[in-house]
Amino acid sequence: MIKRDKPKIYSQFEISIIIFYASMVFFLPIILVFTYLFEIDKVLNINIFMFWTLIANSIVTVFGTVYLIFKKDYLKRKVKATYRIEFFYLLFIAVFGLLGFVVIYDYLGGDRAYIANILVLIFALLVFSIIYLGRRYFKFDYIKKK
Repeated sequence: MIKRDKPKIYSQFEISIIIFYASMVFFLPIILVFTYLFEIDKVLNINIFMFWTLIANSIVTVFGTVYLIFKKDYLKRKVKATYRIEFFYLLFIAVFGLLGFVVIYDYLGGDRAYIANILVLIFALLVFSIIYLGRRYFKFDYIKKK
């Protein structure tokens, strides 16, 4: 019997879209981790800083989307069997983004007693999405034995 369910190999275009939009979602939280680390919130009004960072993030997202659209044909022709480096990059920004969401919660005046609850919830969502993306798009299944 012939197996018809072949795994699809995705092009660099699909992987670039995932990496780019994940980077844009986690851009503000990652920046806020560094502002919290270096106590920049003592010098700047953090709400105004977050506002201007969101505007800059939106502008970069628009330009990045336009760039990806222009490079679509070229990126569709590039294919790799696995995208290990890209997966590790996604994992790296997701971890810092997780910390950043906790910092956002703290900056917006959330009760610090609930930080652990929020951290666990966001961690569970990120782990699920990273495992899903790793298996489906990046062809990187680190849980399965070979």
